[in-house]
Amino acid sequence: MNMNKLPIFQNPNSDGGSFYWPGKPEQKTAILLLHGFTATTVEVRPMAQFLNEQGFSVAGSLLPGHGVSPEELSQTKYTDWISAVKTAYQDLKSKHQNIIVLGESMGGLCTLWLAAQHSEIKGILLFAPALNIHNLWQTRVLWPYVQYKHKKNIDLTSPWQGFNVVPLRAAAELHQFQKLIKRRLSEIQQPIIVFQGKLDKTIDPLSSVEIIEWVSSEEKELVWLEDSSHCILLDKQMELVKRLSLEFILKLK
Repeated sequence: MNMNKLPIFQNPNSDGGSFYWPGKPEQKTAILLLHGFTATTVEVRPMAQFLNEQGFSVAGSLLPGHGVSPEELSQTKYTDWISAVKTAYQDLKSKHQNIIVLGESMGGLCTLWLAAQHSEIKGILLFAPALNIHNLWQTRVLWPYVQYKHKKNIDLTSPWQGFNVVPLRAAAELHQFQKLIKRRLSEIQQPIIVFQGKLDKTIDPLSSVEIIEWVSSEEKELVWLEDSSHCILLDKQMELVKRLSLEFILKLK
């Protein structure tokens, strides 16, 4: 696989594996954090560390196909992602009374699936949820002929960890996952807050509007971030995002 001079796997020395950090013993709420497509848990760790410092137990799950190679991701089905987040949720639920779930990009889709499946989840936080991506449907036609697509506008100075190419077969699975989530949005009733960067060029920003419109939650809020792009949890407005996220979480207790 010729990827020119760009690194296939950005920031390989960072720790992007699954993690569990216990919080204060008296805190009965734990938070599950889910990363995006082609990424690793590196993108959710700053938020996890912040929430852990507030006393919450936090867990992050490295999703199947991620963190190893684009070839391995190419062999992964969206049902594998569902199975992994279900296991991660059940494991956390076995240790803690209350669970809140947080997800970025495709991790947002995983979060929505969990919320639809498990009404006992206390609340959900979404960051640039990847419900719609322009022309993603084409990957179902292209992947038998074109295996990988180069990402555009890569920032090699970013701490983000993941693949700088997109396996089109896996992208076609993501498209199938999007369709499943759209059918289940009305089942979601938990309090929800959605953060969307106005500079996001990876997904259709109106994805966040669609989610807010279709979920059945009584408590729902959409926060537009003027100076954030797609990877909100590593972007410029992270301090604001942390503050608003904590305010939302504390209201759920």
